[in-house]
Amino acid sequence: MSIVIQPRRPPALRVRVQRRPAAAPNGDGSASRPVIAAVDGSAAGSAATAEAIASARALRAPVVLVHVRRGPSTVWGRPFYGRRLARSLRKAREALGAASAQARAAGIEAQTEILEGRPAQRIAEFARARDARLVVLGPRRRRVGAGVLRRVGAAGLPAVRAASR
Repeated sequence: MSIVIQPRRPPALRVRVQRRPAAAPNGDGSASRPVIAAVDGSAAGSAATAEAIASARALRAPVVLVHVRRGPSTVWGRPFYGRRLARSLRKAREALGAASAQARAAGIEAQTEILEGRPAQRIAEFARARDARLVVLGPRRRRVGAGVLRRVGAAGLPAVRAASR
């Protein structure tokens, strides 16, 4: 007779994102709901940043530049995990730094955020939490972009895909 011991699965974690109340208007009459741009350090991310800057200028809104990274695998242990985490964060900071410099050069106020998880899910949650006016994605044809457009659209927030340059 053999006994099979299966590890007990932890209960599912449920996160509830509460919608923030609409922001009060600024002195010039425009609300401070941001334009969110998904940035990954590629040419597509640069195109998304340029489109977000143009949209923010037209809407007189701030820009929030978001980089979503997947967490490194813990399967190989601490030293490998630490190196991969540091490399991933460095890449995120470099991508956001370049995009932030692009916004600063255009004279637009920009904030940066690094998120972890599935890109489509995290960008949609972030856009809902910030009550974004617009979510701008790069021109690449990938499932991530389609997933973000679908999730953000389901939340009732407008999303656009930047034209390739």
